[in-house]
Amino acid sequence: MSFDDKFAALRSVTDRVEIQETLARYATAVDAGRWELLDDVFVDGAVIDFRANGGARDTYPAITDYLKGALGGFAAIQHYFMNFLFDVAGDTASGRFYCLTQMVTIVDGVDEVLGDGGFYDASFARTADGWRVVELVGGLTWLDGHWPDGVPRPGWFGVSTDRF
Repeated sequence: MSFDDKFAALRSVTDRVEIQETLARYATAVDAGRWELLDDVFVDGAVIDFRANGGARDTYPAITDYLKGALGGFAAIQHYFMNFLFDVAGDTASGRFYCLTQMVTIVDGVDEVLGDGGFYDASFARTADGWRVVELVGGLTWLDGHWPDGVPRPGWFGVSTDRF
């Protein structure tokens, strides 16, 4: 393997790790309500689409208000991201990763857990400040647990259909 090939392979691995760290910042921001971290996740004008989950579609930073409202009723939230499959081509990347989320509501003084699982399709751009999300599209595939009042369910809920 030539030096150029080795360098390209190393850069590909580094890019993938940096993209995963960008997504970890997203999870930290939404789980901990540290909304200022989203500046290090999205490019201005990035498209974020939660319509398949019963949510909103908007651009960054406007989507932040939706996230605050949609997640504000939970006592705790924890996202887990895995199964990363990204194609990196120079200064752009795109692909899919899976997500498992646990959200806690308090019902009659007791923690109730609502879990969901699904995926995100995402595209990224390398910027002067590192990798940033250009588009993020969520797709839930299952839900389990106590469903909070006032939170819309996805259109597929209770229907046997292809959810991927």
